[in-house]
Amino acid sequence: MQIFILTRRSFSCATMPGKAACSLVKPIHHRVKIDKARLSPRFPELQLPKNDVRSPAFNPVATHQDRVYDHYANTLQSDVLLINYSHGAETELGLKQRNWDGSSPYHINRPPRKPKGSSSQLPDIHPIKWHNIPEITSVVLNCYVREAKENRLLAITAALQLQQITGCKPHPIYSKNDVPSWKLRRGNQMGAKVELKGRPMSQFLSVLTEIVMPRIREYKGISNKSGNGLGSLSFGLTSEDVKFFPEIDSNQDLWPKTFGMHININTSAQTDVQARTLISGFQIPFHGIEKKKH
Repeated sequence: MQIFILTRRSFSCATMPGKAACSLVKPIHHRVKIDKARLSPRFPELQLPKNDVRSPAFNPVATHQDRVYDHYANTLQSDVLLINYSHGAETELGLKQRNWDGSSPYHINRPPRKPKGSSSQLPDIHPIKWHNIPEITSVVLNCYVREAKENRLLAITAALQLQQITGCKPHPIYSKNDVPSWKLRRGNQMGAKVELKGRPMSQFLSVLTEIVMPRIREYKGISNKSGNGLGSLSFGLTSEDVKFFPEIDSNQDLWPKTFGMHININTSAQTDVQARTLISGFQIPFHGIEKKKH
């Protein structure tokens, strides 16, 4: 890989403005700043991650025990394997694109047909064994504010609400299209979203299942029709339910207006049944009739 060094010619001053930078592609489209401290072999400690105690910028992360992960590793993992295990099970092939039989000359160079009974291809379902036990991979919180098209400050408030609840920096959501009937313009900030993994995800699940859900009056749980068929489940919380988070409840004067949000739980399960079996082990109830397969 070739690295092209960019230099600037200065005519109005004696010093070289800016820092050294390089481009990794040809032709040059953008420049990447060079951190000379990391290039020097004399200071290998600067290349260590910040959560390593040997790093000069050490920032402790694992300050307490992860009770949610310990519950999954010590109790839930073996139970999920026992429930989903089937002796002598074989791989179920998913729907794939179909090729033409070649009975007509018009079949030549024609793209393959869609799968029978589905608009897209479906992955294969492998039997559950010790190496592919389902687990929660991430939790995504999405807060969309319709009133932000008239008041842009509401989108910033929604982002601050997610940051207050999760302790992680959210990413803004922008509108992609112009809809004159809705008075919506492309590029307006309409909310925020945040993806949780590791300890922040465990902390959020713990607060959600132990504090927020039990305080919701007449809460039935997640609908059995909320899955996408590939092991991910989605449900929502209203603006009144969000007030039960301790970060919001303890400072109600600072949050005169709250916003509802969508919660997407992504798992490594291959079907919705496996995902519901896994998530129910974290004290999250389900209700309703299961979605039938067409």
